[in-house]
Amino acid sequence: MTPKLPLVLAALGLTLVAPATMAKDLVVGWAETNDTLNPVTTGKRNSGPILSNIFDTLVWLTPDFKVEPLLAKEWSVSPDGLVYTFKLRDDVKFHDGTPFNAEAVVKNFEYIFDKNTQSKISHGLLGPCKTAQATGEFELTVTCEKPYGALLAQMGEPYLGIQSPKAIAEYGADLGQHPTGTGPFKFVELLADDSVVLERNPDYNWMAPSLNHEGPAEIEKITFQIVTNPQARVSQFQSGQSQVMQQVPGLHWKTLGASGRFNTYEVPISGLGIFAPINASAFPTDDPAVRKAIMYAVDQTGVVQLAEAGVYPPSHTPLTEGLLGYDPSIAEEYSYNPEKAAEVLKAAGWTMGSQFWEKDGKTLSLKITAIADKAHYMALAQAIQGYLAAINIDATLEPLTAPAWTAANIAGEMNLTPLQYIAVDPDALRFWFTDGQYFNWSHWSDPAFTALLDKAVAEQNPAARADIYEEAQKMLLDQAVVLPIRQNLDLTMSAKNVTGITWSGGGFQYFGAAKIAD
Repeated sequence: MTPKLPLVLAALGLTLVAPATMAKDLVVGWAETNDTLNPVTTGKRNSGPILSNIFDTLVWLTPDFKVEPLLAKEWSVSPDGLVYTFKLRDDVKFHDGTPFNAEAVVKNFEYIFDKNTQSKISHGLLGPCKTAQATGEFELTVTCEKPYGALLAQMGEPYLGIQSPKAIAEYGADLGQHPTGTGPFKFVELLADDSVVLERNPDYNWMAPSLNHEGPAEIEKITFQIVTNPQARVSQFQSGQSQVMQQVPGLHWKTLGASGRFNTYEVPISGLGIFAPINASAFPTDDPAVRKAIMYAVDQTGVVQLAEAGVYPPSHTPLTEGLLGYDPSIAEEYSYNPEKAAEVLKAAGWTMGSQFWEKDGKTLSLKITAIADKAHYMALAQAIQGYLAAINIDATLEPLTAPAWTAANIAGEMNLTPLQYIAVDPDALRFWFTDGQYFNWSHWSDPAFTALLDKAVAEQNPAARADIYEEAQKMLLDQAVVLPIRQNLDLTMSAKNVTGITWSGGGFQYFGAAKIAD
C-alpha cells in the first residue's frame, strides 16, 4: 500500500502546512480495523462510533441514557408493554436519495431477522420485538412477543442504525462496503487496514435536541486513520498529522493531559465494563471456593495501576457506574483480602503443597487467556496472574489470536479471560449468564437468576427494574462467576481548536456537532 503523504513528509523531518481549504477536514487516529461498516453484521465495538456518524437511529440516547427524538419524532407504548408506536420524520432522505419512511424501517427489521443476514449485535438488541409494521407513510408499530423494557434505550445504539432499503436490496453481502444511512456524514471510502473516509451530508438538519446544533455538520470531511500501534498513534497526534486520538495509552494520557495543550474526553463506555468471566464448568474454577478465592485475591486498583498506569477507575460490580441497576453498596462484597482467600480455600479442603494449593491429588492450576495483539488485555491478564501467584495459585497465561481466543471461550477451554462488553441496558446480563447464550463464557446459569432477569425486563417502572437488577448482581457475586476489573473508558484527546466532540449513550463518539476553529 502506498504510504500516506503526511507520514512520508514527517519521516523526512519536513513540515506539512495544510491549505486553508482543508481547515474543516478532520483526521482521527483510530485504534482498530473494521470488519465491516454494516451495522447489522459487525461485531466490533470500535466500529460503533464510525457507524453513529453515518447512520441515524430511531431515537438518540444521551450520555446519561435519556431517550430523545431522532428519526422518530415521538412514540407511545401500549399499557401491556407489547406495542410501540412511532411517529417518524417526514423530511429525511438517505444518502442515496431514497426517502426515509415507515416502510424503510420495516425493510430494516426484515433484514435484521433474515437468517441469511447473520446479524450479530442488532438481532439481540431488539430482543422479543421482532415485528415492525407501517401503519401509515410515517407511522410505525413495533410489536413484542413479551414486554421488553430495554427496547427504547437499545434502539439508540448504532448497531440499529437505519439503512437505505435500496442499498440493502442492491448490495446484498457487500452492503458493508457501501454503508448508506441518513446521518450527518456520508460514506466515501473504506480501506480495511488503513482508513475510513466520510464527507459532510449537506442536507442534514435533524440532530438530537440535546446536541444544540441546527443544520449540517461544520466539519466537511473526516478521515478515521487506522493506527493500531499505540505509540505510532501518539506520535501521529503529537506531530499534528491527526487532530483527534482515540484510546490514548495510560501513561501518555497523564503526560499529554497534564501539559494543558490538548482537550481531553473521558468517554464512558457503559455495560459490564472491563471484566473477566470465570468458567464455572472447568477444573479448578468449577469449585465455588476457588472462584471466591480469586475474587478476594485480585486487587482491582493494583491491577489497573500495574497494567494501565492507574488512569482508569477500578470496578467491583457487574454493571458499570451510571447504568440502571448500578449499586455501589455491593462493591464491598469482595474487598482485596488475600488472607480471606486462603481461609476460603482451606475451608473447602484445599491444602498447601510444596508450592501450590492441592486437593484430592490435584494442583490448583488454572489457565488465563488473552488476545495476543491487544496489549491492554495482555497487561491486565499478567497483573491478575501476579496476584494469583501471590496466594500460591498456579496461573498460566496463554496468549491467543482473536479467532482462537473466541473458540476457547466458547468451548470453555480457559478459567478466566479479560474482555469488555458494551450495553445501554442491564438486560445485557442475560447474554452472559443465562443458558444457551453465545456469550455465556462463564458456562454458568441458574433458573432463579434467569427468572429475575425476565421479571426485570418486563417491569415498566425504572426504579422497580433497578431494584431487581441489584438483586441479580448480588447473585452473580455470590456465585463468583464474574471478576469485575475496571470501568470502561475510551480516553480521547483532541487539538485545542477541535471542540464539540460528544458521544451517545454507551460511549460512541459523535462528530456531527464538532467544530474546528480557524
